[in-house]
Amino acid sequence: MAGFGWRARTGVAVGAGLALLVAGALLAAYAFIGNQPPAPYVYEWPAASGAPAAGAADEAGLALAQRVPGAELKAVGLRSRATGRLLASGAVLARADAPDLIIAWQSGVGEPVLRADISAAEEQALVAALETHLPADSLVFAMPSLSYRLAAMVPARFPLAAADDSAMLRTPDPWAGASRAITAIEKRWRPAPDRQADRLFESFLEALAADDRRGIARLQLMAETRPSYVILHLRDAFGIGLAMPGRFGVAHRDFPGSSDVHDLTRLVKTWAQDAGFPAYAVMPRDADAVRAYFLDETAGGPSLLGQLLPFNPARIGQIPAAQLVFQHGGYWVYRIAEVGKG
Repeated sequence: MAGFGWRARTGVAVGAGLALLVAGALLAAYAFIGNQPPAPYVYEWPAASGAPAAGAADEAGLALAQRVPGAELKAVGLRSRATGRLLASGAVLARADAPDLIIAWQSGVGEPVLRADISAAEEQALVAALETHLPADSLVFAMPSLSYRLAAMVPARFPLAAADDSAMLRTPDPWAGASRAITAIEKRWRPAPDRQADRLFESFLEALAADDRRGIARLQLMAETRPSYVILHLRDAFGIGLAMPGRFGVAHRDFPGSSDVHDLTRLVKTWAQDAGFPAYAVMPRDADAVRAYFLDETAGGPSLLGQLLPFNPARIGQIPAAQLVFQHGGYWVYRIAEVGKG
């Protein structure tokens, strides 16, 4: 749905679908009678119910499945408990001895539901690039959910894979009353708790929130005496804004695609100015629309996050000790030099 916007600065979601609003009304009813409401959605496995596994068996999904021994590619859907409407669909790599891996996710209601959209083709391109650019046993810092996926496919170290990123769940405002039930259900996708990984994740977020000099120094300290790699996606800016609302104001909005780059740029820039966002970055959403992410760093000044991602294009590739080694779609991969180098 081009034109939809989600803003985290105020915590208000705009444009929620009817299914989400109906669910919100039911949750309010549970609260009124004093009961703990259930999650407003259920996961379903279309292939298991006799429906075709649409979207799962594409080339990218199959290629990723081949990288995880014993994994089975399956379609997954997210359906409203109140209305039966399909809220999101995707694909997972089902594993017998570990949580399943979500490798594709597409909202069906015009706003992210639980997590940002994930493209299997984009994931495949990233994995192939990491195989090309990363030496064996490299140290890689990325958001926990991505780290967990990559740890199953790439021979590298991902110390944030077990960190708790539940603060970044995309729960629309009408679902606020079921936060406890939602958190419990979403644990199915995560490994066992790891306090050391949680502490390291906090340090990672603090590094991204700092200015470029202090942020790089903190990343180097996390890596101790070795070089490391940082992987960021444009969608991460929004998730980090949810986790650090006192540091970042964030929003995203979909705009109709246009063959005229100047018209599109003017449209996005006008929205950013009207909404009070100093910086923005744009990437294709699909053949008919683009998704713009907006960032406000005024609470703490220019951040490493805003300079590693293309919110400040003039600074891309200009940060000492951070070498850009790969960029595709929303992904940006940097090599961070060890202390004393770069």
